[in-house]
Amino acid sequence: MALSTLADPQAMARAHVLDVPAAGGAGNVSSPYEDLVSSLLEGSDADLGWLAWRDSAGGVVVRRPGVYLPPPTTIADFPDPPLDPLHVVDGGLWAGPWPLWCRAHGILSCLVVPVRQENEIVGTIGLASCRVGALDNFGVQRLQLGASLAIQTRNDELRLTSLRRLFDEVSRTLENALAVDRALRFPPTYREIARSVGESLDATYCQIAIRDARQVLTIRAAGGHRPPRKTGTAWPLRRLRLCAQALHERRAEVLEFSRQDVAAEPERLALFSPTTKTGVLLPFFAGPRTQGLLILGEERESRGQLLSPQRVAILELVASRIAHIMQISRRLEYERTGDRRRQRQLTVERQRLARDLHDKVGQSLSALLVQIRCAIAEGKAEPHDLQILEQAARGAVDGAVTLASGIRNLEQGIGALEEARSYAETMLRSVHCRFSWTEERTDLKIASRVLREIAHVIKEAVTNIVRHAKATSVRIRVEYPDGRIRVTIHDDGIGFSLDEARPSSDGRGLGLVGSSERLARVGGTFDVRSAPNGGGTLVLIEARRT
Repeated sequence: MALSTLADPQAMARAHVLDVPAAGGAGNVSSPYEDLVSSLLEGSDADLGWLAWRDSAGGVVVRRPGVYLPPPTTIADFPDPPLDPLHVVDGGLWAGPWPLWCRAHGILSCLVVPVRQENEIVGTIGLASCRVGALDNFGVQRLQLGASLAIQTRNDELRLTSLRRLFDEVSRTLENALAVDRALRFPPTYREIARSVGESLDATYCQIAIRDARQVLTIRAAGGHRPPRKTGTAWPLRRLRLCAQALHERRAEVLEFSRQDVAAEPERLALFSPTTKTGVLLPFFAGPRTQGLLILGEERESRGQLLSPQRVAILELVASRIAHIMQISRRLEYERTGDRRRQRQLTVERQRLARDLHDKVGQSLSALLVQIRCAIAEGKAEPHDLQILEQAARGAVDGAVTLASGIRNLEQGIGALEEARSYAETMLRSVHCRFSWTEERTDLKIASRVLREIAHVIKEAVTNIVRHAKATSVRIRVEYPDGRIRVTIHDDGIGFSLDEARPSSDGRGLGLVGSSERLARVGGTFDVRSAPNGGGTLVLIEARRT
């Protein structure tokens, strides 16, 4: 089947001509419109068929090959649709737009049916032939059925386009505004979440409200364009029946203020601006103590009408994603608080040990040293023996002082690898993923900058596993062969194509490049082995210890 494009650039954007074999081939065309017109053409003796829209591009012209019949080059070449089905046959009066159009294109027989949507004519569907009487036996009813199918197909495509736009919108929100790695590295505040949602969702404004133990709903943050309420504004939940209902039933509530709904009046006055046309209350639950609403307000009439059930369901996914981010951030904050508490306890213990070494060991050895020096001065012992004792005591005192000073001045915080292990354990536990860490024990010295870079790459790999791999288990092994440090990270996730992970303009793939560059700075290597077949991913990290 040959597909030919048109020379006129504008025509190429609006329609194209499709050559179809005389028998069969309708199932091989590339669009529903082409399939429809080809089916009508194959069931008739016509040489040319078309479907043309008055208000948009996307029309199609299908012709039989081998017939010398100049086809229309653009939708604009068609005359205005007739009000009723029209059959033009050579031999009649060549008057009117359609007979003249037929004469200009060498058409001797033409059947045209207007395409109606409700009470409006939106296009035409028709058949044409270079032979007189070719369409005498083709019923108008079949073309009218084709017109009905064309309208149904058009409506389906519009709905599909709307759904694609909604999914793209949510994808941008989840991947950019509420990315897991950003939330874990920098736990977001309510204000940051609201700003991200306001920038990503196509709504006039959004607000985040939290219900407290006193059953009071408080606005914690707002985003978008001109949010109507200030942060800190609060209302008793018993006055907002629809808000309480959304939280109780765990489902979204859509408020159409243009309908003068009395039941929604308390919410309109409390939560929305006077010019809001449509509002949405989206409940989210980030644990038993944090329950709230993502409140969206739309002041544009055209956008408010797009709140279909499918769009509301997708917005509910966004709200649940907010709750998930808050849960993970809270868990990470608990871990960080626990680490700080343990560090404080460790510091207190170090200080106690330092005091004990100084007060008990140091003081005792200092007293012994004084007594030895007195014995030497009074001549109560042989000078050679006492000098030996003096040297031993002085060395003990110096050692005790050095040890106490070292304990006090130990570097704060845990080691880089231990921090990476804690990060991995927290991240993977938050997504219910099994985790094992195996490390060879060694007393060999490892450069601190090498440990820092390797720890960062480990955390980057774990973040990618949480975001993309859908893994159920992760194994990390640390080894020290032949003057090097080697880290192996293996997950049982879905894997990915290495070609698709190359850096792109939207920021994807930069993590792998950054990890490779980090290890290159310390003379190391970074290797990833994976394939999109469910076999998981293997990350190999290796560098010199010094």
